[in-house]
Order: sequence, then structure tokens, then C-alpha cells
Amino acid sequence: MSAQVSKGGVISWRTRRPADRRPRADPPRPAAPSRGQEPSYTEQDLAVGGDGVFPNYRIPALTVAPNGDLLASYDGRPTSMDAPGPNSILQRRSTDGGDTWGPQTVVHHGTDGDAKTGYSDPSYVVDRETGKVFNFHVFSMDQGFIGSEPGVDPADRNVLHAEVSTSSDDGATWQHRIITADITPDLGWRSRFAASGQGIQLRYGPHAGRLVQQFTIINGAGAFQAVSVFSDDHGTTWQAGKPVGTGMDENKTVELSDGTVMLNSRDSAGSKFRKVAYSHDGGVTYGEVTIDRELPDPTNNGSIVRAFPNAAPNTAEARVLLFSNAASQTSRTHGTVRASCDDGETWPIAREFREGEMSYSTLATLPDGDVGLLYEPGGAAIRFAKFNLAWLGGLCAPVTAPELTVERGTSTTSSLQIENQLGPVLTPATLAFDAPDGWTMSATKPRTLRPGQSAEVPFTLEVPSSADGGTYRVPVRLTDTAGRASSGTVTVVVPKLPDEVDGRIDVTDATHTNPKTTPYAAGDRLSFSYRVTNLSGAVTTVAPSGNLRDLDPSVDSRNCRWRDLAASGTYECTSAYHVVTQDDLDRGSFTPVTTWTSTSGDDVTTVERTGPAVDLS
Repeated sequence: MSAQVSKGGVISWRTRRPADRRPRADPPRPAAPSRGQEPSYTEQDLAVGGDGVFPNYRIPALTVAPNGDLLASYDGRPTSMDAPGPNSILQRRSTDGGDTWGPQTVVHHGTDGDAKTGYSDPSYVVDRETGKVFNFHVFSMDQGFIGSEPGVDPADRNVLHAEVSTSSDDGATWQHRIITADITPDLGWRSRFAASGQGIQLRYGPHAGRLVQQFTIINGAGAFQAVSVFSDDHGTTWQAGKPVGTGMDENKTVELSDGTVMLNSRDSAGSKFRKVAYSHDGGVTYGEVTIDRELPDPTNNGSIVRAFPNAAPNTAEARVLLFSNAASQTSRTHGTVRASCDDGETWPIAREFREGEMSYSTLATLPDGDVGLLYEPGGAAIRFAKFNLAWLGGLCAPVTAPELTVERGTSTTSSLQIENQLGPVLTPATLAFDAPDGWTMSATKPRTLRPGQSAEVPFTLEVPSSADGGTYRVPVRLTDTAGRASSGTVTVVVPKLPDEVDGRIDVTDATHTNPKTTPYAAGDRLSFSYRVTNLSGAVTTVAPSGNLRDLDPSVDSRNCRWRDLAASGTYECTSAYHVVTQDDLDRGSFTPVTTWTSTSGDDVTTVERTGPAVDLS
């Protein structure tokens, strides 16, 4: 396979295909996306709720089997509910690249009744060295993800279990195995589930061949964390890496051009963007979790894959990624596919495939070089779409700018950075800002850029005195003379007045709720309460920390965090306590010290409370 670049800076490609199928030990792998000069996008329904079989279908998974067949898996939900409903894992197969599909079959069937069992949230992993296909999913009995209790006994009906079904015949038949104990190194974890869609097999470096499937867990403190479950022996055994982050949820990984594993996660903490972290040891551990503000998300499952899965390391093709999700911060709508040409550093290419309701989605590069997209068009159906990269119509020419702070009623100048990442010559036609009403933004016309060249493009910005304080992300769109486009964002911070800050809170001093009339002894418990009030007109999430127990959500499962505290809302923290120590007695007092962090959108405020001290004499 060799990559080329068409006029205007978009990727094109040539693929050399084998004369015949390779032996089973080295099954055919998905090719790079096909050349396809003409844009192409088609779609069809694979399952529609109320068809007489199941009233509800949800949770898509998609992969290419070792023999080249396309496999689509999803939940059949007889009661329309998530786990612990008596759900079944279903599958359909296409032998012609997604043009037509065979009948619906069952991977693992749920049962109703007193001994209810259910199977939900499928995710495929394919071992392209052995030809095995794995379908990870939930095994539930009496509890779902939130209600699950700690434990690993497969017979415990109050534990949400992890199951993997394995096929050695391209998904025709399956053998099932519960792996809860294998992937639960900390028995304090109380829940786990495989993130639906598709896992990966690493191709580069010392961990090449490793199978990686992402999970979300609830740890002993009640925090949602992401963790990679992996196998280095082709699925004979599975183990969990080190959990990462808090406020995580369904998450995916992709191998970057240098072998780094990038994690991309739904954010259950409410940022309304995707979370990202990087691993340099094949998914065992991850670094700092950050927010990718180029990827808005309404707290939803998404998908991230390599556009050229067989590309050699450190090549232009290996750096091209595709991402799909609902590109909204307010609702599961605006289904969008994005492309990055620099390992996810920027996402200049985007095209909407569905304006209306769109929930979960998953991508896979197909054997014919097109891209498959399996998604939920509504609340009860599964739809398959197929497109080529020409349909995206984009330029690998990201437009970036430094963050600006501009007072209302003033103007400033700055520069856009435009980089022609892949070439050949890029001839810009237009550069436009989608600024808020009343704002003025204008730029000089960019010059022609040769492959690999960058340019600084000066622009001016005027913010009217009537503007509200806040953080604005102004879209900017570059088009070339052929009508293809790339996009970027200029982030502008208009400083807020004190009464404009979202999520500002008031916290009372600590109230000691169980005072004694006799001297205290080591081991006595001091209980405290706090009253927290949201002074703003926006919803906020409050998370405290300090020298008390049952206060900090990162430490204790019982705590004083409050998610989505309503505008002007109030709550009481009554669980916080301290156990008196000998050191406290020697000092003669104990002083509670707490910090309360309120997060509302981009606004983060903190309130510190110290004391009053409790006399222990």
C-alpha cells in the first residue's frame, strides 16, 4: 500500500492487494480506505425496535472478521432496559462489505424469570495473528453497573460480571467465559463493564500482538475510572492494567503512529468534551487525563480508529485517525465523523452524517477500503452506514490560534497558524469566522502553502461592550479553490464580573454536631456538617476535600460531593467526621480544614473553610 495526496491537500491512496487469501495463521487484514474519487455515503437499518422480535435494540459493535466478513453486534432488549434486563447479544453478518446482510443470530441469549440473566454492551476484539474473534459484554443477574456490589464469584447475583465470548470460526459459533476474577486485581472494585464498540490489537513495538479492550470500573471510593484489559497470549488469559482518571465512562483506545496508545473517554464529570490520556507501555498505565476541547460531547459513547490500520509506523498514513460521536454539548444529536492527520493533536476535518437524534456509534475500516459506521439513529434501532474518505471532503490543514483574553468593548490582534500537513500545494480560497452577534473578526487571505509549509495569518477581533463574560469558542473555516475545507477554533475569554461566574458557591463554617460535655478520648468520633449553596444561575458540581472522612469523593464512597446542584440550590453535608487521635489530645483541639471545588462548565471556583476548632479538654 502506498499513500498519495491529491490536489488541495487531501489524502488519496493506492492499495496493492494479495492475489489470494493468506493462510489462517495470517488472515487478511482490513486495507487502507479505498481511492474512491467520487464521494460516497450509503446507509441501511439492521435492526428496528418493535419488529416482533425485540421492542428495543441498542449498543452497536462493529468489526471485520479474519475472513473479511463484516460483523455487527448489538443488544436485543425485551424490556427496553439496560443491565440487569434479560438482554441478549445479537449479531448480523455481511459477506459483501456491508452491501447486504444475513439474518440476525444470537451470540449469547438472556433469560427472564426468577433466575434472570442478561448480556449487554458488546465490543469486538479480533486477533489477526490467530484468527480468533472476541465479543466482550456484560453478564448481569440482579444488578446493573451502579447497583453492583464488590465480589468476583460468578454465582453472586449482586455482582455485575464481565464475560468474553470467543469464536474460532469468524463469529459463526461462540464459547463463553466469565473473567470477572481475572480482571479485578482490587477486590474493592464494585463494578465493571466493557466499553461497547471495538477494542484493538497493537501492531508496533515491544507489545505488538497485544489485545486491548477498554473497561469502565467503579472503584472502592465510588469513582468512575477507565482501565485497559489486555492479553499477551492471544486471549488465553486477560488482566487489567492500572485504572486512570475519575469521572470517566465508556472509553476507547487507538494506537498512534509511534506506538503510543491514546485513550479517548466519555466524561461523566460533565465537562461536555472528551477526555484523553496516553500510555507508553501498551495500555498498562496512563499519564495525566486532559480535556480535548476540539471534541465536544454530550456525555455519550463514541469511537476512535485508525483510517489506515495497516500503515507502517511513523508514516503519514499511520497518523490519520477517524472519530465519531454526537457533536453536541446539549443533546445526543448531530452525529459527526471527524478526521485528524496528526495523531489526534488537531481535528480539522468534520462532516455531519445525521442532524437529528444520534446516540452511540462505532467505526471500522472495511476490506474494500471504505469505512463502516454502525450507530443508533434513535432510541430503539441500529443503522449501518458506509462511506469513503472522499465523502469527508476535508483538508489536512488545521487552523489553530492561541487563547485570547479580551475585555468587552476592546479590540486586539493575533494570528492564526495554518499548516499544510500532507500536501501537495494548498491554494486557499476563503477564511471565515463564525463569531457571535455583534463581534467583528477579520483576517488577511492566507498565502499558497507547499507541502509541509505553515503560515501565520494575522486577524483582528473586536468584542462589543454588550458581550457577556465567558469563554467563547469561535469556529473558523478554511476552504480551498476546490471547495474542500478544514476547520479550527479561536478560544476567546471575556473576563466575567463577580456576579457572572457560574457555579459560585457559599459554604458555611463547620458545625460540630455531636459535642460532648466530658473530656474526649482517643477513638471518639467528631461529626461535622456543612451547608452548601449555589449562588449562581447555572448548574454546578461540588466536590470537597480536607482532613475529614466521608467527605472527599476521591477517597470515600460515602462523601459530600453533589453532582448537578441546581441554580440557587442548597444541600447539607452531614457525613463528614474525624476520629480523635492521641496527637489531637496532646494538642488539646482538632480543627477541620476543607476545600470545596465547584465546577460549572469552564468556571471552577473554590471555597476554603477552616474551623472552628473543637476543644477536646
